[in-house]
Amino acid sequence: MLASVVIGGLAPPLAEAFRPFVVPVSVVMVVISMLRVDLAGLLGAFRRPVFLAFACGVILLVLPAATALTCFALAAPFWLATGLTYAAAAPPLSSAAAFAVLVRTDPARVTAISLPATIIAPFTVWLVTTSLPGLGSGVALLPLVTRLVAIILGALAFALLVRRLLGEDRVAGWAEGFDITTVLLVAAMGIGVMYDIGLTLRSNPLQWLGILAATALLSWISMGLAIALFWRAGREAAMAAGLCASVKNMAVMVAAVLGTVDPRISLIVITAQFPIFVSPLIMRPLFARLAPP
Repeated sequence: MLASVVIGGLAPPLAEAFRPFVVPVSVVMVVISMLRVDLAGLLGAFRRPVFLAFACGVILLVLPAATALTCFALAAPFWLATGLTYAAAAPPLSSAAAFAVLVRTDPARVTAISLPATIIAPFTVWLVTTSLPGLGSGVALLPLVTRLVAIILGALAFALLVRRLLGEDRVAGWAEGFDITTVLLVAAMGIGVMYDIGLTLRSNPLQWLGILAATALLSWISMGLAIALFWRAGREAAMAAGLCASVKNMAVMVAAVLGTVDPRISLIVITAQFPIFVSPLIMRPLFARLAPP
């Protein structure tokens, strides 16, 4: 990812050539992440319905609403408030369990939150946007939500069909190939998104650095708030909620917002991917201190 960002930043023509592929690449990444999910795991996510409902509500509704209200209270421009809210409203990564293993928390709990949250994310994005005045400016909401529904539910349906036709064992055997493909797709996406970022960096570098700082704070503050809210549910549950509140599927949001929102809003959602890649450096020591002795 870092290499692709450098390449895209140093070679604007290459970044411009890759930019049209950002949305298709994002969609393919969602499909691959869904192929890593089996139906039994999806159904198993609903074994703790109360915790699950609260976790999804906090991550998909409470934190985005708090983000928007904070921006409004600080008199932030509409595009900044909307972009940060959409970044906060993104569903957790479908592969967030891999982050859980990396930071040494329970991947089963993380999966139990991330899968249902991903499925209901189109509805919650629509609900947040329509409920909070000021977020609809510069947004074509119907195309945005339609894209989210098509990408998420379409990817899930395709993945389940492939597993049904080819068998669980065969698809599971493709895990290494999926990982290699994902790395290549992330690199291609990194080059493509640097076109939009590069334009801002060359014209107004302080603005983009400010956006980067805002998205990083959003990610890490969301993690802290989720941990605090779910602390009474147990440390493992709190850490799972905190991880899902911070490690968001920005690929699906990038695919949904490009062409449907003000370009400045898209820039924020694109930039919000960057803090995710350094989050484990913060989470691992933090979770080690929070873990039961």
